[in-house]
Amino acid sequence: MSYVGFKYCPFCGGEMPQQNMMRFCPFCGEKFLITGNKEQEINKKKTSLENLSLEVDIEAKKGHEILIGDEIHTKILKQVYEYEYCSIILKHAIDTQKLIDNLEKVLLRGSFAIRLAVDNMPSLIIYKVKSEEVAKLLKIFIHAQASISVVPGEFDDKPTVEQLFPMFNQLPLQLQQGIISMPINLWVGDYVSSIFFVNYRNSKTGILVITNNNIYILYKNTNASEYRWLVISYTLLSKIIIVDNLLQLIYKDSKVEEIVFVHKMDLVKAYQAIQSNNF
Repeated sequence: MSYVGFKYCPFCGGEMPQQNMMRFCPFCGEKFLITGNKEQEINKKKTSLENLSLEVDIEAKKGHEILIGDEIHTKILKQVYEYEYCSIILKHAIDTQKLIDNLEKVLLRGSFAIRLAVDNMPSLIIYKVKSEEVAKLLKIFIHAQASISVVPGEFDDKPTVEQLFPMFNQLPLQLQQGIISMPINLWVGDYVSSIFFVNYRNSKTGILVITNNNIYILYKNTNASEYRWLVISYTLLSKIIIVDNLLQLIYKDSKVEEIVFVHKMDLVKAYQAIQSNNF
């Protein structure tokens, strides 16, 4: 026989105090000693109650905001300053010409080389720059509405998808196919925390990937067979809001991206994942 800890009593639904210590429900008196098929049945009840808790969370969080301020810059720089140098991977840029023009002023390379790196995103646009230079470079990327990953110290420039996505083999096949269809450099430099099915624009087969640095949206245009990608660094956002059954990503310039979730429970999970990456 085995003991299973519960957040809620699987028999009466009461919330359990000190759930890791309780072996019986103080409300209905049922014991939590279970075996075989009974254990599977109880686990289903447990999952159902947890889902009910998430539904309540959705209602509670509607209209709630994650405000993203200058502390996100401080967080990045604090990580970088622990190392002598770092590299920057360019994932996406809205104003590519502005980015090229401003990088020409600070990088010791020609316009053609910079444009080549920008035109071939995702790309390793800066390799082993002194860490004290990152603050100045960060402003340039933000000004051009560019999404990046700052990689401190040494890093593996040819990782496997399993190294970047520790949960990869447990993902549904459709998510796996979407991820491996992307250039591997798209994910380098980030720690993946969550992955979800979403609807984005006209794409009913979208994929949302949440990391410590960026929010990735993979989507297909109408009648397209291949995924495209949008990457949004937290540094470009002012806030994130739950509105009805969608997530609104609001840029500092007030532009808005809306993500609709295929599974309602994923909405709160995504919100919580983004919140944990920023605070």
